[in-house]
Amino acid sequence: MHFVTYPVSRTDKCFTRTKKSIDIMPSELTSMEAYVLGGWDLGVCFSLFLQGVLCAQFAHYTGRNKRDSRRMKLFVAGLALMTTLKSLQSLVMTWIQTIATSGNGQAGSHLLRTHWLAKITLILGAITAFYVQMFFCHRLWAISRNAYLVSVCIILFLAGLISGVVTTFYVFAASIESATGWTGAHLGIILCGDFILTGSTIFYLLQHSRECTLSRSPATSILNSLRRVTLQSAAPAALCVLINFAVDMRINKTIWEPPLVLLAFITGTVLPYFYAWSAMWTLNSREDICLAAANCPYTFNLGISAGSSNSETTQGQHQGNPEPMVKVVQDQPDGIV
Repeated sequence: MHFVTYPVSRTDKCFTRTKKSIDIMPSELTSMEAYVLGGWDLGVCFSLFLQGVLCAQFAHYTGRNKRDSRRMKLFVAGLALMTTLKSLQSLVMTWIQTIATSGNGQAGSHLLRTHWLAKITLILGAITAFYVQMFFCHRLWAISRNAYLVSVCIILFLAGLISGVVTTFYVFAASIESATGWTGAHLGIILCGDFILTGSTIFYLLQHSRECTLSRSPATSILNSLRRVTLQSAAPAALCVLINFAVDMRINKTIWEPPLVLLAFITGTVLPYFYAWSAMWTLNSREDICLAAANCPYTFNLGISAGSSNSETTQGQHQGNPEPMVKVVQDQPDGIV
């Protein structure tokens, strides 16, 4: 997400070239230019790999979730379109960098800082992140019914999107200091929002789990699985934002170190894919959660109290009608999960 905010220093040149020699011979890259191009290439490679993973998830969703509402199908279609456009943007920039510049490394590095396609990298990722975050806010509302908490999350994510728009404006205006500062604000806001959203979701899932009267009922199994999926799906995107934010803060306080620039390029490129992957993993895990809950053994405590001497325990296999929590997951796929 920092593609255009880092100027390239040319102070480490050991010799000069004439204009003619630069046109004929491959240019010698500075350390910063090499890390800029390397970070971009690695970021594109990782993003294309994640796009392949997402294509498999989209195909899996299409084949196994035909009972979903039209609204949910449109959400998945929109997510597929966004990630595809992001991949096309990366491929076009790579083509221009390698073909149009005829292997001139300096020209390729300059292109990544000046071409309009490179300048929209942050806002493309911000839109995808906001799109997925609204899906998880809807999920939090289905679990908690807490309008105040959900409103706080939505306000934070909306502020993150607006800060991304402001950053893009300063990028096009070539105001490096302002763009870098707003990039940090953008990352900090969405990081805070992600932590609140994930923590609140886990809290309410734990609260629902404690309210279950059956120690190993299908409802308990579903809630335990949902907590696990929530943590596992949120971790990659949150970690990517955290690394990106830490790198941005480091760069703002010190000089632009080439390894940090490389890391910023990679994390900024793959971040929207992690958000999309998080949403698709959550959606595609529903059927497995329901099947596991429908076939898990459960235990009834028939005693009057915990200290009763004549308490009995019976254990059985749930094979008949699923409990209400199972039906919520199956019949309302755009609700609790």
